[in-house]
Amino acid sequence: MIILNTSVAVNVNGGSPLNYVICSITNPQEVQIGQFFMSDNGISPDTVSGDGRYSVSVSISNIQCLLVGKYNIEYLAENNSGLFSNLITSDFRVVNSANQPPVIISSNLPDSVIRPLPGDSSLLTITVNAGDPDGLCDIRDVTFVTVRPNGVTLPPIPMFNNQNGQFTFSNYVSYSSDPSSYGYFKYTFTVKDNSGISGIPLTDSIKFIQPD
Repeated sequence: MIILNTSVAVNVNGGSPLNYVICSITNPQEVQIGQFFMSDNGISPDTVSGDGRYSVSVSISNIQCLLVGKYNIEYLAENNSGLFSNLITSDFRVVNSANQPPVIISSNLPDSVIRPLPGDSSLLTITVNAGDPDGLCDIRDVTFVTVRPNGVTLPPIPMFNNQNGQFTFSNYVSYSSDPSSYGYFKYTFTVKDNSGISGIPLTDSIKFIQPD
């Protein structure tokens, strides 16, 4: 749930009376989660009626998974002539003081892969399942690093988020004459949440075999 009071000063600038003043709130994924009409009537949270400052008590409770991060507020006024004001923006941050780390639940990698013959290729897809006690929406990303059989570590690679706790990565495997392309490739997966907290890494491996 998000609860806050907000206000904005409005000047009619010599125009017709105001039709409405409204504020819209978007979450860190830039999705609008609420829109509220504001009042200058002296009723709480407004303090003085008719002073040109419009206020509203914001309460958003229909949130299945609360995202941490920066939320934006946009203020807009329209007068009775149908003319709109300039757009005023503000923001606030939501933090989780009881944040718990995410976790890699399982991985789904083949035990071995036979590299294709020269000129051929085959699609390899690897999958991991991740979870977060604070909700799946709190998972920022899952990445993995690969260690080749010769000990060389490759840069981290992001995985595609299927939005259901499953993360995948697909790539084509081709023939190679490099001896280091055969043997056990180790993959270490790391999950991170929106607060920047990482879960315990999980390591799995695939043995790449020379074609007959």
